[in-house]
Amino acid sequence: MSAFSDRPSEGSLSEVTPGNTVQKYVISAFAAITWYNAIELVILCLMTFQRYRGMYFWSLLVSSFSLIPHVLGYTLFLFALDVSPYISVTLIILTWYCMVTGHSLVLWSRLHLVLDRPRLLHWILGLIITDAVLFHLPTTVTLYGALTGNPRFQSGYHAMERIQLVGFCVQEALLSGIYVWETIKLLRLRPERPRRLILAQLLVINIVILILDLVVVAIEYAGYYALQVMFKPVAYSIKLKLEYAILGRLVQIAKGPSLDDPYPGSNTSATSAFVTTPQGWDECGPSETNDSAVATMAKIFDLNSSSEGQLSYAFPV
Repeated sequence: MSAFSDRPSEGSLSEVTPGNTVQKYVISAFAAITWYNAIELVILCLMTFQRYRGMYFWSLLVSSFSLIPHVLGYTLFLFALDVSPYISVTLIILTWYCMVTGHSLVLWSRLHLVLDRPRLLHWILGLIITDAVLFHLPTTVTLYGALTGNPRFQSGYHAMERIQLVGFCVQEALLSGIYVWETIKLLRLRPERPRRLILAQLLVINIVILILDLVVVAIEYAGYYALQVMFKPVAYSIKLKLEYAILGRLVQIAKGPSLDDPYPGSNTSATSAFVTTPQGWDECGPSETNDSAVATMAKIFDLNSSSEGQLSYAFPV
Protein backbone atom coordinates (compact mmCIF):
# COMPACT_ATOMS: atom_id res chain seq x y z
CA MET A 1 0.00 0.00 0.00
CA SER A 2 1.41 3.35 -0.95
CA ALA A 3 1.76 6.09 1.62
CA PHE A 4 1.38 8.81 -1.00
CA SER A 5 -1.17 8.60 -3.74
CA ASP A 6 1.43 10.17 -6.05
CA ARG A 7 3.67 7.13 -5.68
CA PRO A 8 1.56 4.02 -6.00
CA SER A 9 4.43 1.90 -7.26
CA GLU A 10 6.63 2.20 -4.17
CA GLY A 11 4.86 -0.41 -2.14
CA SER A 12 5.17 0.17 1.60
CA LEU A 13 8.62 1.69 1.44
CA SER A 14 7.17 4.83 3.00
CA GLU A 15 4.59 4.65 5.75
CA VAL A 16 3.99 8.33 6.39
CA THR A 17 0.31 8.97 5.91
CA PRO A 18 -0.75 12.34 4.50
CA GLY A 19 -2.99 13.17 7.46
CA ASN A 20 -0.62 12.05 10.20
CA THR A 21 0.85 15.41 11.25
CA VAL A 22 2.34 14.06 14.48
CA GLN A 23 4.33 11.44 12.60
CA LYS A 24 5.67 14.08 10.23
CA TYR A 25 6.70 16.26 13.17
CA VAL A 26 8.52 13.34 14.80
CA ILE A 27 10.37 12.52 11.58
CA SER A 28 11.30 16.18 11.11
CA ALA A 29 12.61 16.30 14.68
CA PHE A 30 14.72 13.17 14.08
CA ALA A 31 16.18 14.78 10.95
CA ALA A 32 17.05 17.99 12.80
CA ILE A 33 18.71 16.10 15.67
CA THR A 34 20.77 14.00 13.26
CA TRP A 35 21.96 17.01 11.27
CA TYR A 36 22.92 18.87 14.44
CA ASN A 37 24.84 15.90 15.81
CA ALA A 38 26.49 15.15 12.46
CA ILE A 39 27.81 18.69 12.00
CA GLU A 40 29.13 18.68 15.54
CA LEU A 41 30.76 15.27 15.00
CA VAL A 42 32.55 16.39 11.84
CA ILE A 43 33.88 19.53 13.54
CA LEU A 44 34.95 17.54 16.61
CA CYS A 45 36.72 14.95 14.45
CA LEU A 46 38.66 17.60 12.53
CA MET A 47 39.65 19.36 15.76
CA THR A 48 40.55 16.25 17.74
CA PHE A 49 42.99 14.68 15.31
CA GLN A 50 46.28 16.38 14.54
CA ARG A 51 46.89 14.55 11.26
CA TYR A 52 44.17 13.34 8.99
CA ARG A 53 45.15 9.75 8.29
CA GLY A 54 44.62 6.21 9.51
CA MET A 55 41.62 3.88 9.51
CA TYR A 56 40.23 5.19 12.79
CA PHE A 57 40.17 8.82 11.67
CA TRP A 58 38.76 8.22 8.20
CA SER A 59 36.10 5.74 9.28
CA LEU A 60 35.04 8.12 12.04
CA LEU A 61 34.94 11.12 9.69
CA VAL A 62 33.18 9.35 6.81
CA SER A 63 30.54 7.72 9.00
CA SER A 64 29.87 11.05 10.74
CA PHE A 65 29.59 13.06 7.53
CA SER A 66 27.43 10.42 5.81
CA LEU A 67 24.63 11.12 8.30
CA ILE A 68 23.94 14.48 6.63
CA PRO A 69 23.17 13.28 3.07
CA HIS A 70 21.58 10.08 4.42
CA VAL A 71 18.88 12.00 6.27
CA LEU A 72 18.54 14.37 3.32
CA GLY A 73 17.80 11.39 1.06
CA TYR A 74 15.01 10.13 3.33
CA THR A 75 13.62 13.66 3.74
CA LEU A 76 13.38 14.03 -0.04
CA PHE A 77 11.86 10.56 -0.39
CA LEU A 78 9.21 11.10 2.26
CA PHE A 79 8.24 14.71 1.64
CA ALA A 80 9.55 15.98 -1.73
CA LEU A 81 7.12 14.29 -4.11
CA ASP A 82 8.45 16.17 -7.13
CA VAL A 83 11.91 14.59 -6.72
CA SER A 84 12.48 11.26 -8.46
CA PRO A 85 12.53 8.42 -5.88
CA TYR A 86 15.54 6.95 -7.67
CA ILE A 87 17.57 10.06 -6.78
CA SER A 88 16.52 9.87 -3.15
CA VAL A 89 17.13 6.12 -2.89
CA THR A 90 20.58 6.40 -4.51
CA LEU A 91 21.53 9.02 -1.93
CA ILE A 92 20.17 6.83 0.85
CA ILE A 93 21.92 3.66 -0.30
CA LEU A 94 25.40 5.16 -0.80
CA THR A 95 25.39 6.93 2.56
CA TRP A 96 23.91 3.87 4.26
CA TYR A 97 27.04 1.93 3.29
CA CYS A 98 29.25 4.62 4.85
CA MET A 99 27.13 4.96 7.98
CA VAL A 100 26.69 1.31 8.93
CA THR A 101 29.88 -0.37 7.73
CA GLY A 102 31.83 2.80 8.52
CA HIS A 103 30.73 2.58 12.14
CA SER A 104 31.77 -1.08 12.28
CA LEU A 105 35.22 -0.07 11.01
CA VAL A 106 35.38 2.53 13.78
CA LEU A 107 34.75 -0.23 16.33
CA TRP A 108 37.30 -2.49 14.62
CA SER A 109 39.98 0.22 14.58
CA ARG A 110 39.49 0.83 18.29
CA LEU A 111 40.07 -2.87 19.02
CA HIS A 112 43.78 -2.47 18.13
CA LEU A 113 44.34 -0.64 21.40
CA VAL A 114 43.18 -3.50 23.59
CA LEU A 115 43.68 -6.60 21.43
CA ASP A 116 47.17 -7.78 20.49
CA ARG A 117 46.12 -10.70 18.28
CA PRO A 118 46.69 -9.85 14.60
CA ARG A 119 45.04 -13.01 13.28
CA LEU A 120 41.84 -12.36 15.24
CA LEU A 121 41.83 -8.73 14.09
CA HIS A 122 42.17 -9.82 10.46
CA TRP A 123 39.37 -12.36 10.96
CA ILE A 124 37.10 -9.66 12.38
CA LEU A 125 37.89 -7.36 9.45
CA GLY A 126 37.06 -10.20 7.07
CA LEU A 127 33.74 -10.67 8.89
CA ILE A 128 32.90 -6.97 8.45
CA ILE A 129 33.68 -7.12 4.73
CA THR A 130 31.69 -10.35 4.30
CA ASP A 131 28.66 -8.93 6.11
CA ALA A 132 28.87 -5.78 3.98
CA VAL A 133 28.64 -7.88 0.80
CA LEU A 134 25.95 -10.22 2.12
CA PHE A 135 23.69 -7.51 3.55
CA HIS A 136 24.32 -4.37 1.51
CA LEU A 137 24.14 -5.77 -2.02
CA PRO A 138 20.90 -7.83 -1.77
CA THR A 139 19.18 -4.99 0.08
CA THR A 140 20.26 -2.53 -2.62
CA VAL A 141 19.00 -4.74 -5.47
CA THR A 142 15.65 -5.48 -3.84
CA LEU A 143 15.13 -1.80 -2.90
CA TYR A 144 15.60 -0.59 -6.47
CA GLY A 145 13.39 -3.42 -7.65
CA ALA A 146 10.70 -2.46 -5.15
CA LEU A 147 10.60 1.04 -6.62
CA THR A 148 9.30 -0.47 -9.86
CA GLY A 149 6.26 -1.84 -8.04
CA ASN A 150 7.19 -5.49 -8.54
CA PRO A 151 5.54 -7.45 -5.67
CA ARG A 152 8.38 -9.98 -5.53
CA PHE A 153 10.99 -7.27 -5.10
CA GLN A 154 8.85 -5.53 -2.49
CA SER A 155 8.52 -8.75 -0.52
CA GLY A 156 12.24 -9.43 -0.90
CA TYR A 157 13.13 -5.93 0.25
CA HIS A 158 11.06 -6.15 3.41
CA ALA A 159 12.68 -9.50 4.23
CA MET A 160 16.20 -8.18 3.56
CA GLU A 161 15.49 -5.00 5.54
CA ARG A 162 14.86 -7.03 8.67
CA ILE A 163 17.68 -9.49 8.03
CA GLN A 164 20.33 -6.80 7.52
CA LEU A 165 19.06 -4.84 10.51
CA VAL A 166 19.49 -7.82 12.83
CA GLY A 167 22.75 -8.87 11.13
CA PHE A 168 24.46 -5.52 11.61
CA CYS A 169 23.12 -5.32 15.15
CA VAL A 170 24.73 -8.68 15.99
CA GLN A 171 27.97 -7.59 14.31
CA GLU A 172 28.24 -4.40 16.36
CA ALA A 173 27.32 -6.26 19.53
CA LEU A 174 30.13 -8.74 18.82
CA LEU A 175 32.67 -5.96 18.28
CA SER A 176 31.61 -4.15 21.45
CA GLY A 177 31.62 -7.41 23.40
CA ILE A 178 35.19 -8.25 22.36
CA TYR A 179 36.30 -4.73 23.27
CA VAL A 180 34.70 -4.89 26.73
CA TRP A 181 36.17 -8.34 27.39
CA GLU A 182 39.69 -7.32 26.43
CA THR A 183 39.40 -4.11 28.45
CA ILE A 184 38.38 -6.12 31.52
CA LYS A 185 41.48 -8.29 31.09
CA LEU A 186 43.71 -5.21 30.88
CA LEU A 187 42.17 -3.52 33.89
CA ARG A 188 42.77 -6.62 35.99
CA LEU A 189 46.42 -5.57 35.95
CA ARG A 190 45.39 -2.37 37.73
CA PRO A 191 42.68 -3.23 40.24
CA GLU A 192 42.66 0.17 41.99
CA ARG A 193 39.34 1.97 42.29
CA PRO A 194 39.83 4.59 39.50
CA ARG A 195 40.38 1.81 36.97
CA ARG A 196 37.20 0.07 38.10
CA LEU A 197 35.31 3.33 37.66
CA ILE A 198 36.62 3.61 34.10
CA LEU A 199 35.55 0.02 33.44
CA ALA A 200 32.08 0.78 34.76
CA GLN A 201 31.85 3.80 32.47
CA LEU A 202 32.94 1.75 29.46
CA LEU A 203 30.40 -0.94 30.25
CA VAL A 204 27.60 1.60 30.57
CA ILE A 205 28.55 3.26 27.27
CA ASN A 206 28.61 -0.06 25.42
CA ILE A 207 25.31 -1.08 26.99
CA VAL A 208 23.77 2.18 25.77
CA ILE A 209 25.11 1.45 22.27
CA LEU A 210 23.54 -2.03 22.38
CA ILE A 211 20.22 -0.61 23.60
CA LEU A 212 20.16 1.86 20.70
CA ASP A 213 20.63 -1.02 18.25
CA LEU A 214 17.84 -3.00 19.90
CA VAL A 215 15.50 0.00 19.81
CA VAL A 216 16.04 0.35 16.04
CA VAL A 217 15.28 -3.36 15.55
CA ALA A 218 12.20 -3.14 17.81
CA ILE A 219 10.78 -0.17 15.87
CA GLU A 220 11.25 -2.05 12.60
CA TYR A 221 9.53 -5.21 13.86
CA ALA A 222 6.73 -3.10 15.35
CA GLY A 223 5.86 -2.06 11.81
CA TYR A 224 6.91 1.60 11.93
CA TYR A 225 9.23 1.60 8.95
CA ALA A 226 9.32 5.36 8.36
CA LEU A 227 10.10 6.07 12.00
CA GLN A 228 12.77 3.36 12.04
CA VAL A 229 14.66 4.67 9.03
CA MET A 230 14.70 8.19 10.50
CA PHE A 231 15.56 7.09 14.05
CA LYS A 232 18.44 4.92 12.85
CA PRO A 233 20.68 7.88 11.87
CA VAL A 234 19.82 9.50 15.22
CA ALA A 235 21.02 6.32 16.94
CA TYR A 236 24.23 6.25 14.89
CA SER A 237 24.93 9.91 15.63
CA ILE A 238 24.61 9.19 19.35
CA LYS A 239 26.82 6.09 19.05
CA LEU A 240 29.50 8.12 17.26
CA LYS A 241 29.37 10.73 20.02
CA LEU A 242 29.78 7.99 22.59
CA GLU A 243 32.84 6.89 20.61
CA TYR A 244 34.62 10.06 21.71
CA ALA A 245 33.66 9.33 25.30
CA ILE A 246 35.21 5.87 24.94
CA LEU A 247 38.33 7.39 23.43
CA GLY A 248 38.58 9.70 26.43
CA ARG A 249 38.45 6.70 28.78
CA LEU A 250 41.20 5.00 26.75
CA VAL A 251 43.40 8.04 27.27
CA GLN A 252 42.80 7.77 31.02
CA ILE A 253 43.72 4.08 30.99
CA ALA A 254 46.93 4.84 29.09
CA LYS A 255 48.09 7.27 31.79
CA GLY A 256 49.52 4.42 33.79
CA PRO A 257 49.50 3.83 37.57
CA SER A 258 49.85 6.56 40.14
CA LEU A 259 52.85 6.96 42.44
CA ASP A 260 51.18 4.92 45.16
CA ASP A 261 50.14 2.16 42.78
CA PRO A 262 50.37 -1.14 44.70
CA TYR A 263 51.25 -2.86 41.43
CA PRO A 264 54.22 -0.90 40.09
CA GLY A 265 55.40 -3.77 37.96
CA SER A 266 52.26 -3.63 35.83
CA ASN A 267 53.09 -0.28 34.20
CA THR A 268 55.03 -1.51 31.20
CA SER A 269 52.94 -4.58 30.49
CA ALA A 270 49.60 -2.83 30.73
CA THR A 271 50.65 0.20 28.75
CA SER A 272 52.43 -1.74 26.04
CA ALA A 273 49.13 -3.41 25.17
CA PHE A 274 47.93 -0.03 23.96
CA VAL A 275 50.74 0.55 21.49
CA THR A 276 50.00 -2.27 19.08
CA THR A 277 49.72 -0.50 15.77
CA PRO A 278 48.00 -1.86 12.66
CA GLN A 279 49.13 -0.96 9.19
CA GLY A 280 48.84 2.74 8.55
CA TRP A 281 49.20 3.77 12.20
CA ASP A 282 52.26 5.39 13.72
CA GLU A 283 54.87 3.07 15.15
CA CYS A 284 55.75 3.52 18.82
CA GLY A 285 57.07 1.39 21.62
CA PRO A 286 56.11 0.71 25.26
CA SER A 287 55.71 3.70 27.55
CA GLU A 288 57.77 4.12 30.70
CA THR A 289 56.04 7.02 32.43
CA ASN A 290 52.59 8.49 32.75
CA ASP A 291 53.40 11.39 30.42
CA SER A 292 54.90 9.16 27.77
CA ALA A 293 51.86 6.86 27.96
CA VAL A 294 49.57 9.76 27.22
CA ALA A 295 51.89 10.86 24.42
CA THR A 296 51.78 7.31 23.04
CA MET A 297 47.98 7.34 23.02
CA ALA A 298 47.96 10.73 21.32
CA LYS A 299 50.48 9.52 18.75
CA ILE A 300 48.49 6.40 17.92
CA PHE A 301 45.38 8.43 17.22
CA ASP A 302 47.23 11.52 15.92
CA LEU A 303 45.40 13.54 18.56
CA ASN A 304 45.95 17.20 19.23
CA SER A 305 47.57 18.16 22.52
CA SER A 306 44.27 19.48 23.88
CA SER A 307 42.20 16.48 22.78
CA GLU A 308 41.75 15.00 26.23
CA GLY A 309 39.81 18.05 27.33
CA GLN A 310 37.71 17.93 24.18
CA LEU A 311 36.94 14.27 24.65
CA SER A 312 35.65 14.68 28.18
CA TYR A 313 32.89 17.19 27.56
CA ALA A 314 29.24 16.30 27.97
CA PHE A 315 27.67 15.43 24.64
CA PRO A 316 24.27 16.98 23.95
CA VAL A 317 21.76 14.96 21.94
